[in-house]
Formats: sequence, C-alpha cells, structure tokens
Amino acid sequence: MKVRFYSAVLSLALIGTSVSVDATSKEDLLKEQQEVESRLKETERSQNQTSEKLILTKQERKEARAQLDEVNSRLDDLALKIADQQAAVAASKEQLRLTEEAISETLKELHQQEELLGSRLRAVQQKGDVKYIEVLLDAKDFGDLISRFSTVSEIIKQDDNVLQSYKANVKQLNEQRSEQALLLESMKQEQRKLLVLQTRIIAESDLKRKLVVQLNTKVKELQQEQFSKAEEAEILADQRRLIQNELIALQEAERKAKEEAKRKAEEAARAAEAKRQAEAAEAAREAAAQQEQKQGETSKAETPKTETSVPKTETPSATPDTSVDVDVSRPFHLPVKGYVSSPFGPRNNPLTGKPELHTGIDLVNAKGTPIHAAAGGIVLRAGSATGYGNVVMVTHLIDRQVYTTVYAHLDSISVSAGQTVMPGQTVGTLGSTGWSTGPHLHFELHKGEWAVGQPNAVDPAPYIF
Repeated sequence: MKVRFYSAVLSLALIGTSVSVDATSKEDLLKEQQEVESRLKETERSQNQTSEKLILTKQERKEARAQLDEVNSRLDDLALKIADQQAAVAASKEQLRLTEEAISETLKELHQQEELLGSRLRAVQQKGDVKYIEVLLDAKDFGDLISRFSTVSEIIKQDDNVLQSYKANVKQLNEQRSEQALLLESMKQEQRKLLVLQTRIIAESDLKRKLVVQLNTKVKELQQEQFSKAEEAEILADQRRLIQNELIALQEAERKAKEEAKRKAEEAARAAEAKRQAEAAEAAREAAAQQEQKQGETSKAETPKTETSVPKTETPSATPDTSVDVDVSRPFHLPVKGYVSSPFGPRNNPLTGKPELHTGIDLVNAKGTPIHAAAGGIVLRAGSATGYGNVVMVTHLIDRQVYTTVYAHLDSISVSAGQTVMPGQTVGTLGSTGWSTGPHLHFELHKGEWAVGQPNAVDPAPYIF
C-alpha cells in the first residue's frame, strides 16, 4: 500500500513545484489550529495558576525565613545567657573550692582547739575545780592569793573564749558551706532550665529550617514548572504560527490554482478561436478556388497560397507529481543507527528511579554522530528545552495526518526554526545534553502536534524499523 504527502507548504517547499489544493488538508489544518489554540489557552491558564502559586509560596517562604531568623535570634540570646550562667557556675564552683580549702584550714585549727578543750574538759571532769582551789590554797600571802586568783580567772576566761570561738567557727563554717551549696544548686537548676529551653528552641529552629528547605524546594519546583509551561507555550505558539503559515500558503496555492485554471481556460479559448478562424479561412480559400474554376480561365496561373498563421499553443506541462512514495508500514526513516537502550513504554526513570512512561525510544551511538530528519517537514523548534537539552522538533504532514518528530539530547544543532528539511537531512549531532545519563538520541514520534504531557506520543519503532 502506498501513501502520498499532501501539504501545500511542505510540498511546495520540499518538491519546489505547484500542487493542487486539497480541501481536506485545509480542514485538517483548521482543526489542528483549533486544537493548538485550545491547548495554548489551557497552558496559559496553567502558567498563570503556577505563577500565583509561586508568588504565594515565595511569600510563605519569606514569612518562614523571618520566623526562623526570630527563633535563631532567641537562640543566640539564650546561648549568651547560658554562657553567662556557665561562667557564674564555674565561679561559684571556684568559690566553693576556696571555701572548702578555708574550711579545711579552719578544721585543723578546730581539731587543735578540740584537743585542748578536750584535755581541759577531761581534767575538769576528772578533778572538777580542784586544780583552781589548789592553786589558790597554795598562796603564800594575801597578795599572792590575789595574784593567783587573777591568774585562775584568766585561765577560766581563756578556756571559755576558746570554747565560744570553737562554737562560732563551727557555726560559721556550716553556714558558709550551706550558703555556697544552695547557691551552686540554684545556679545548676537555672542552667538546667536554660538548657531545656535551648533544646526546645533548637527543635523549633530545626522545624522552621526544614519548613524553609521545603519551601525552597517547592519554589524551585514551581519555577521549573513555570519555566516548562513557558517553554510549552512557546512550542504551542510556534505550532500555531506554523499552521497559520500553512493556511496562508494553502490560500495562496488556491489563488494560484484559480489563476492557472483561468489562464489555461483563456489559452484554450484562444486556441479554439484561432482554430475556428483557420478553418473559416480555409473554407473561404476553397470557395474562391472553385469559383475560379467555374469561370473557365484558360490560363492557369498558380495562385500563391496564403498561409494563415495559426498561433501555436503550448500544451500545458503536467503538474509534476509532488508525492513521495513511502511504505505505509515505514513512513519515516531511522534518524540514526544504534541499538535501543530504552524502548517506548513504562520504565523506571534512570535519574530518579521513579516509574514513568517513556514517550520515545533511546538510540545509542557515539557522541557527534549525525542525526537525520526521519521525514521531510518544517522545523518547529531548534534550541534548548527543559529535560530534552538541545532539541529539534519537526512537523510533518503525511496523508493529511500531522506528525511531529522530536530529536533530543543533541550535542549540536544544525537547523533553525521555520527551516524546511528534506528526508534524511542532518538536523544535529548525537550528544548527552539535558536529563541524560550518556550519549544517545531520544527520539519521539507524535501523531498530531506536540502537546503538553505528550498525550499524542506513539511508539516510533513500527514506523522506522
């Protein structure tokens, strides 16, 4: 079975001859134009929604960052308080150490006082006040008695002072130790409170930080989505312009076809009139000859024949056949030789590991290998696109059916948007740009125009193998 290429624009550009206008092709183009317009409006609406989401998310991120800054400020203030508290605890510990040293020295003195008092108390316990009486009774005279009495009073006073001093020292040491222990415990409790508060604020800061990170990721995703939507809108706008140009070309072809038909009709009329005039002249000439014969002229004089110039009409050249015969099972050529590393259909994305629909086939070959147009058409897009990297998109019209081929991850591009390409013409070289894990050609075939989400993508294998 054979099919024909029908497109006023493509045929005129690719074949370089005039074609007859196909009304069905025009209807198909008008239908495609309406679909592209509808998809373009939907993409613009989606782009506007994405822009609104992006604005709201950026505002939310701004507020989250402000909250994070406030929490971090509180955390910094608390860190200073904790540092001051730790310094106070350290000072208190040092003071407690000095107090313990002083207590240790005082305890030595107290032990000595305890030994002295113990000796004195044991003597008093054993002998009572006999010693003091003996001292007084041993006086030689009254003056000596007075002197001895004063000495005994002084000894008793000294013993009492030692005892009172011992009691005071013990009390003072106990009070100092208690006060210092209470102060240290209070500081430790305050420090524990600050550390607990610090832990809570750190947890709050972590939550705010995670929220900011999530919002940053969301902003990037929305920016990427916005960028992708803008690219999709550009592609759809390019397709709309291409269809409009094709419709204009079809209208021009219709006008030329009408002019050509009119010209041929006029030429045919002129040829018919010339033939009629020639026949009339020939008839008149024959009538004149017969009249001369009837008159019986004796002398025969050769009457020169009057030749009537008959305009030569050039037979209109047949319009060259602008069709290209292609086997319906293989309407497209293989864009590059190589083995298929990933066929069309479900798979796990090699970059993310997530399930996805692979909307094309991957053909592996060396970097720089020429990539050829799978069929004749018009370049829809030639440049960079998200995911695709360097990409060429070509629109074809085969048997009144629009197709779009995509050549992605190219290392270089050798055509430009709006350019007409012949089947097998080089459109670029094989590479690994965009979301790619190695040199290969990602080739897509869309039955219809390229659309957001690739809903028209079909398996290219039956068309090229």
